[in-house]
Amino acid sequence: MIVIRTPLRISLGGGGTDLPFYADKFGASLITAAINKYVYITISPTIQKDIKLNYSQTEHAEHVTKVKHPLIREALIHTNNLTNIEIHSSSDVLSGTGLGSSSSFLVGLLNGLNYYNGNRVSKYKLAEDSSHIIMDVLKEPAGKQDQYAAAFGGLSHLRINTNGKVIVTPINISQENVDMLEKNLMLFYTGFTRSANDILGEQKKKAEQNETEIFNYYHEIKKIGEASLKCLEKGDLRRFGEWMNIHWELKRKITNNMSNSKIDEWYALALANGAIGGKVIGAGGGGFLLFYVEKNHDKVKQILETDGLVHIPFKFEFEGSRIVYDGKHF
Repeated sequence: MIVIRTPLRISLGGGGTDLPFYADKFGASLITAAINKYVYITISPTIQKDIKLNYSQTEHAEHVTKVKHPLIREALIHTNNLTNIEIHSSSDVLSGTGLGSSSSFLVGLLNGLNYYNGNRVSKYKLAEDSSHIIMDVLKEPAGKQDQYAAAFGGLSHLRINTNGKVIVTPINISQENVDMLEKNLMLFYTGFTRSANDILGEQKKKAEQNETEIFNYYHEIKKIGEASLKCLEKGDLRRFGEWMNIHWELKRKITNNMSNSKIDEWYALALANGAIGGKVIGAGGGGFLLFYVEKNHDKVKQILETDGLVHIPFKFEFEGSRIVYDGKHF
C-alpha cells in the first residue's frame, strides 16, 4: 500500500485569469497558496482482476471503461493501471467548497499511480497531466491554477502564457511576513457547497456573448493580482488586504452567482468588525470565505461563528503532493 497526501489551496490574487477563454488570448497572472488541509489517497494491489474504489461512493468495476468517476477513470487510463488495483480517498474538507479539492485529488492520484508503477514524475508533469485530463479530455471549464498549487505547494506566482506554458515562481516574501499573513488571513466555512463548473461555465458563456465587457473585468483582476503580489513582496500586508476588497467588489460584477444575500451579510459583518478585505474562495457562490484581519481576530471569529460560520485555522504548506507512506520502503 502507498499513501499520497496533496494540499488544498486558497487563491490570493488574479483568480479566474487562468480560465482558457481569457488566458489563451491575454495570458494569466495569479497568486496562489497551498494550505495544510489535504486530500489523502491510498493505492494497493488486489488479487482479483478488477478495480475497487472507495471515495464518497463505492465502486467495483471489472474494466477501467466501466469506472463511473471520471477523474479516476481517466487517471487509470493515462497511467495504464487498468486492473488489479484498489483506491481509497478521503479529505480534510468537503468537495465543492472552493479549495480546489478535485484538482488536488487528481494530482495526488496521478502522483500515486505513477509511483505505483515505479515512476517518479516531476511536479510540473503532475500539474500538466492533471490539466490535460481536466481541460482537454473531460472538457471542464477550468484553468490550471489549482493543479499547479496542488503539485508544487507553497506561496507561488503563476504566470501562464497564451500558449499555455506555466511559469511558477515562489513569492519573495520574508518569513516574518509569511507568519503575519497566516495570522491575519481568517478562513470561514459557510456550510454550503456549489458546483464550480456551473459558475465557470456561466462566465465562459458570458464572455462569448460580450467579450469586451468580460475581458475588461479580467484585465482589472489581473492588475489587482499584480498589485497584490507587489504588496506581499514589500511587506505591505494592510494594502494587500485592501486589494482583496477591491478584487471582491469587481468579481461580484462578473456573475450573479458569485455571491448571495447571506454571503453579502457575512462580508459586511466582517468588515464592520475589523476585517479589511475578503473574498469567496474559488469560483464563488458558497464554500469558504477568506478575510484579511489585522486586529480584533477573536472578535471577528466570535461574531461570524455566532452568525453561523465555522472558523478553520490553517497554515501554508510548502511540500506539494507527496508520497507519505510506502509499505515496501517505510
